[in-house]
Amino acid sequence: MTNCQHCDHPNKGGWFYCRNCGDRAHPQKFTTNSWMRGDVSSRTDIEFNEVSLEQSASKMAKNTMNDRLKKLAAQPL
Repeated sequence: MTNCQHCDHPNKGGWFYCRNCGDRAHPQKFTTNSWMRGDVSSRTDIEFNEVSLEQSASKMAKNTMNDRLKKLAAQPL
């Protein structure tokens, strides 16, 4: 259980807004900064990475398979 960042009131239900003071209960985890291109209304968020498409796909497939194997191993027989 965490407390509100403003009034330090316990946030038992994990609410987005504090039930005591009404402000945001937790600080933001991500910034709202993004790289803009083209028209004013179009927004593009870019994540830079130096991994090839093949390496990225194999890593995702490996992680997915590991998660499935862990779930299967945790199930009782």
